[in-house]
Amino acid sequence: MRLTPTFATLLAVLSFSPPAILTSASETHALNENTIRVPLQRKWVVTHPPPGPSPGDNANDLASRTNSATGWVNAQSLKSHMERIAKKYRSTLAAYKLNTGSTHPMAQVTAELDAGILDSQTAGSHFLAGKMEKRRRRDVDTPSDALDTSIGNSALREAVKRRHMRRDDISLAEMNSNLWMGSITVGTPPKTFTVDFDTGSADLMLPAQSCDSTCDGHTRYDPTESSSSIDLAKTFTIAYGGGSSINGTQYADNVYMGTYEAVNQTLGAATTYSSGLQVSSFPPDGLLGMGFPDISVFHAPPVFQTMVSSGAVKQAEFGFALSSEPGKSELTIGGTNADMYQASTLTYIPVSLAAYWQIPLGGVTRPGLNGAPDVVVANKTSYAQAIIDTGTTLIVTSDAIAQQFYANVTGAKPDADIGGGVWSVPCDTIGSLAPTLTFGSRNFTVSASTFNLGPTANGSTDCIAGLAGGGSSYWLIGDVFLQNVYSVFDVGNTRVGFADLA
Repeated sequence: MRLTPTFATLLAVLSFSPPAILTSASETHALNENTIRVPLQRKWVVTHPPPGPSPGDNANDLASRTNSATGWVNAQSLKSHMERIAKKYRSTLAAYKLNTGSTHPMAQVTAELDAGILDSQTAGSHFLAGKMEKRRRRDVDTPSDALDTSIGNSALREAVKRRHMRRDDISLAEMNSNLWMGSITVGTPPKTFTVDFDTGSADLMLPAQSCDSTCDGHTRYDPTESSSSIDLAKTFTIAYGGGSSINGTQYADNVYMGTYEAVNQTLGAATTYSSGLQVSSFPPDGLLGMGFPDISVFHAPPVFQTMVSSGAVKQAEFGFALSSEPGKSELTIGGTNADMYQASTLTYIPVSLAAYWQIPLGGVTRPGLNGAPDVVVANKTSYAQAIIDTGTTLIVTSDAIAQQFYANVTGAKPDADIGGGVWSVPCDTIGSLAPTLTFGSRNFTVSASTFNLGPTANGSTDCIAGLAGGGSSYWLIGDVFLQNVYSVFDVGNTRVGFADLA
C-alpha cells in the first residue's frame, strides 16, 4: 500500500439499497471471446420465499425456506428498503449541490413537500420528505470549509493508461425478487467482493479489514494486502438518521468488472457499518454506484466512468437484464447482449440531466376496471421526468399521483405498517392494475407478476402493489418495471434505451 501526504475529512449523508446474492469469480465461464458471465443465486429479504428449493440454494437457504410459508411481503424489510432509498436520494441530491454548486431540480421539487412535520421516515410519511442535511467538505483542492452552497464544478480524473478492450457480461444474483447484485475484484492480487450495482448512486463502498463486528459476515477490503492500494488520507463519516453512521477511509485501488479495469479508482473502506448494511439484512459486501460523477459523495468519478475516461472500454455503455427467470439476469459491460432482447424494439431516450439516469416519461396508464376507460396518470403534457434506478424496488411517484392511480379501486389503501407511500390492493384485483409506461415512442407494460410483490402477511387477501407514492413529481423507476425490459445505459451518447426481452 502506498501513502499520500494529503489529508481531508468528508462529512456526508449517504444510503444504500438492499440487494441480493452473487457467485464467485471462479464460477465465471466464457460465452464468447468478448463476453463472460457469472451464474446467479437468489436470496429473499423483502418477500418471504415460497416453499421448495430453487437452483443454486445452499443449506442455509433451504433451512430458511423450510421455516417460512409462501411468499408474503416482509413488511419490516420493505419499510427499511424505502427508508434507505429515501436517504440515498437525500445524500446524492446533497452531493450534486456540493459538486456543482447548483441545486438539482428534483431537490427543488422535494423541498416543496417539506412542511417541517415530515422530518422522520415513519409509517405514512413521505418517501422523500425531510430537510436536506447540510454537509461540510475539506480537501487539498478546497482548503477552507465549505457548506453545500459554495462548491465548484466536479471533473473527471485524468485518463489513465489504456487497458483491456473487451465487453464483459456479469450475471446478477437476485434477492427478494427485485434487488440485484454481482461480483467485482479489487486490488493486486485481485480479491472478489459482492456488490449491489446501483444506477441511482455513484460511489464504491466496501467494508474495511479493520471494520468492527458490524461488518461480520462480509468479505473485507484490506489495503495492506494490495500492492496497488493508495491511502488517500481522507476519512469519511456517513450519517444516517437515528444516530447510526458509517465511518471509514478513502483509498484508490484497481477495480475489475469482468476483465475491465478501473485504475486508481476511489473507494470507501468502512470501519463501521450501519444496521441496514449488516449481513442479516444486506448480504452483499458493498455497493457500486453507476450514476454520473455529479452525484458522487466522494467527489470522484464512478467506476464505469473511470473505465470510459481511460479508454478501457471500447463502447461506453452497459446493459441490464433483470429477469425473474433463473439464469436470465446479467449486467453487460462495454456493450449490450443482443441475445437478451429484441433488437427491433430498442428505443433510446436522451438523458435530461446527466447526474442520475433521468429521462422524460411520456406517459403512465393503467387498465380501467369493470369496463371503465384506462386511467391516465401521466402523459406528454405532464412533462414528467423519470430516474431509472436499479437500486430501487418499486415505481415511486408523488402521493397525489398514487392516489389518482388507485382511485375507485375497491379495497386499495396506503399500507399503515410499511408507510412511505406503499399501497396494498386486494390480491384478486392487483393483477388487473399493472401499469403501462411510455418512453420515447414505445409503450412498455409491467407484468402482473412483477407488479404484485405478494400478500401483506401470511394468509392475507391483500397484496403489496409495485407503485408507491410518498415521492415527488419526479418518478423513480425501479425493478418492478426493469424486470420487464432490457435496459441500456449509454454513457457515450448520454441516453437510456429499453427493449422487449428476448
